[in-house]
Amino acid sequence: MLAAVALLWGASFMFIKVAVRELAPATLVLGRIGIGALTLALIVGGDLWLNARGFWIYAPDPKQDWFRPDPVTTRITQAGPRGRVLELGHVYGADALMAFDIPQVLGYHGNELRYYDELLGNPPEFSNLRYVHLWDLLAVRFAITPAGARNADSIPGFRRVLDSVVTAAGTRANLFQRIEPPPYARVVPGAFKAPDSSVVVPTLVDPRIDYSRVVLFTPDQPVTPTPIREMPPPSPARATVTAWEPGRMTIALDPTPPQPSYVLVSENWYPDWGATVDGAAAQVVRGNYALITVPVPAGAKRVELSFRSPAYLTGKTISLLSLLLLAAIALAPIVLQRRRDA
Repeated sequence: MLAAVALLWGASFMFIKVAVRELAPATLVLGRIGIGALTLALIVGGDLWLNARGFWIYAPDPKQDWFRPDPVTTRITQAGPRGRVLELGHVYGADALMAFDIPQVLGYHGNELRYYDELLGNPPEFSNLRYVHLWDLLAVRFAITPAGARNADSIPGFRRVLDSVVTAAGTRANLFQRIEPPPYARVVPGAFKAPDSSVVVPTLVDPRIDYSRVVLFTPDQPVTPTPIREMPPPSPARATVTAWEPGRMTIALDPTPPQPSYVLVSENWYPDWGATVDGAAAQVVRGNYALITVPVPAGAKRVELSFRSPAYLTGKTISLLSLLLLAAIALAPIVLQRRRDA
């Protein structure tokens, strides 16, 4: 019955929309430019609203309200930001943790970056996530598993902090927390530029690699690392995120690196990231196949990262100008008519 009513309303509105769309050119020709343009905009906007409102309003069963806090989400949010969560199994909906500003390794995207997908072993399997060592590179701080799942009773380097608790999704889950939280940003003293991109990911998932000692670059990256003959010792420098918000972060280096190094951030690289080191413009390159990497000189104290998309700004400008043009078209006949009547 509800479906029939929805179909009836949809068909009726489609008839009205088509009728107005066909009449709009005639209205414009007759000189009613403002009325025609405004009517057409209202019809198109109303149609978009009717078709999209189902995606904006969530009305799940009250017993399965994914967006209600529960013991798992509360424990994670209390631990603070910048610690990724890896969900092993289907405990929550793919986008449910997003409502709590919890960063996820996976989750629904549909337009995720190619390099990130390839680092994780490509969807839908993401086969490289079976290497727990890789979780350190991704700054995974928590893992969620369904209660009673096979081979999920323990995770190396993690301790179980919640056992078979009821989640907002109505299921039972276990929560594992990293014993020693991995760094979200780190100072790496050495680098190696691979002659072939295909060898980088297999090397990164090898448990023998130490992410704190060397960062790997693909051949296309505009860096020329100092040649290394042996694995350098970890840097005494420490990177601490002192300010963070979407698209902007500040990283303090204390102690400062005694030699030219690289600040590696467990965040996806994108061409629109920019950086300064102690106020001077710096490169942002793609290190360890998918992550933000900033080369820094010896003695560097502060790295500031910001995201600015010229393509977005261009699109925003075009959209605003288009709205102004439509407003002018709609108002022009009214203004002209008033001048004639004056």
